[in-house]
Amino acid sequence: MADQDGREQLRSYLAAQSAKLSAAEIGARLDEAAREFLAALAGVDDARAHRRPAPGEWSVAEVVDHVTLTLEEVAGLMTTLAGGARPQRPMTVGLAPVNAAQPLGALAARLERSQAAVSAFLAAQAGEPHTGLRVPDNYFGEINWKGYALILRLHYKDHTQQVAKTLAAL
Repeated sequence: MADQDGREQLRSYLAAQSAKLSAAEIGARLDEAAREFLAALAGVDDARAHRRPAPGEWSVAEVVDHVTLTLEEVAGLMTTLAGGARPQRPMTVGLAPVNAAQPLGALAARLERSQAAVSAFLAAQAGEPHTGLRVPDNYFGEINWKGYALILRLHYKDHTQQVAKTLAAL
């Protein structure tokens, strides 16, 4: 977790960028981050994907599952907010992997399908409905659906680095 100054900087970034960038621009940046993440998995076989670099650290497969679960949860929050309603609960930070025993190819395919759905959602938001509807988040501050999309982009970036470090440690 970022320190308080880092958290405030992140909140400021999310607020400014969600106001400045269109849904299409955010979608393009999110798609780019997703491609970078998936590229980091290229050539990784199942044996390496399922090995932990150290006790208590996640394997590549666990990272992919976590990224997918977060993407799917946030997609629901974004859809709810863009539809003009408040989600019943805030985003879950730190979703634990639950499907990581599956082959890496299956995990990556699910991630690609979920990312395609988010991309389609963002592409369909040309009118940018309900961007004034924000929900409080203990970590990210007051956030709208565009801010959630930006969080997903940052999430991909962070975990792309984690995958590279994990593979280097193996």
